[in-house]
Amino acid sequence: MTRPQQTGLSPAAIPRVGIGWIHPFLEILEEVGAPFDQIMLQADLPSLAVDDLEALVPTANIYRFVELASKTTGMSDLGLRAGSRLDIELLSLDGESSWTRPGVFRSIRNFIDVALQSSSNVEMWIETNPGSNPMTEFFYLGTFGPDHPAFAVVEQFMVALMVRWTRYGANPQWNPARVNVRAGSVPLTTLRALVGDADIRCAQGVTSIVFPAQPFLGPMEELPSKDSAVWQRHRKALSSSTGKGDLAASLRVILPAYLPDGSPTIQQAARLAGTSVRTLQRRLDEEGVTYSQLLEDLRHDLAIYLLRDPGRQAAEVSNELGYRDPAIFTRAFKRWTGTTPSQYRRAFGL
Repeated sequence: MTRPQQTGLSPAAIPRVGIGWIHPFLEILEEVGAPFDQIMLQADLPSLAVDDLEALVPTANIYRFVELASKTTGMSDLGLRAGSRLDIELLSLDGESSWTRPGVFRSIRNFIDVALQSSSNVEMWIETNPGSNPMTEFFYLGTFGPDHPAFAVVEQFMVALMVRWTRYGANPQWNPARVNVRAGSVPLTTLRALVGDADIRCAQGVTSIVFPAQPFLGPMEELPSKDSAVWQRHRKALSSSTGKGDLAASLRVILPAYLPDGSPTIQQAARLAGTSVRTLQRRLDEEGVTYSQLLEDLRHDLAIYLLRDPGRQAAEVSNELGYRDPAIFTRAFKRWTGTTPSQYRRAFGL
């Protein structure tokens, strides 16, 4: 089941990304004995949603988390380490990938699908260079530039994933011919262990990996180029990610991850939107809604969705919506629907 308001892509007033991408960073923090829960709190990330693969949070908060994790561990190669341990099969959209290699282009297409569906503001695509020595280049362009403290670590992370995901579709011994990185420098020893004898170039205009076009399994027509449908679907989100966009819609996508930790205040919502409370109120007023109305409507929609899941108890739904007292949730649900959660579920034979 997919939660309402979290499917598809829409213009993002608040650039967002799936919280699941930080799992390998959390593992490393735990291994070195770092207080990862405090780091998540400092980055304003919802601790109770960390295992929800559908949960989306502001991209800026993920970058802040990566920045703090890097400072805490003191690891110059933290991004490469994290990217080298992320579970690819867990994220893959292709059910067959767990028992057969999908071929390079199909594997990359799956990676791009996953990345674009879980992030509103990255760019990933492939280009081919035909000729006597045909080469393929797999590109990545992230949210923030070199001025962000977490930029180099995120670049490392994505390079490691691009190499691993392509290798997953080829064979365990595969290496790219060249690696281009936007960052001014990379931990060469760690990167060399990942990419073998590949030509490594730093301070490039875009991050990419380059490799010979053949011989690989997988039809070339699956190439996700800048003209492909998946890339074009993503353009709307990219073109609006730094503009006004629909702030209410962005909050509806992000706030569900924060509900289990308690009802998000308007002050927290303003922080998540990267603005002041006054500006948040004005923007929402322009869109014809107040913050309290938005939160109430969101809880109503999620309650309807969650209560239809026979695997969840009403008390669990109450907690997921941020109600610490089930009686308060019951009163709210009756106000919304005229019936109690138990009566509603019985009406659906649950």
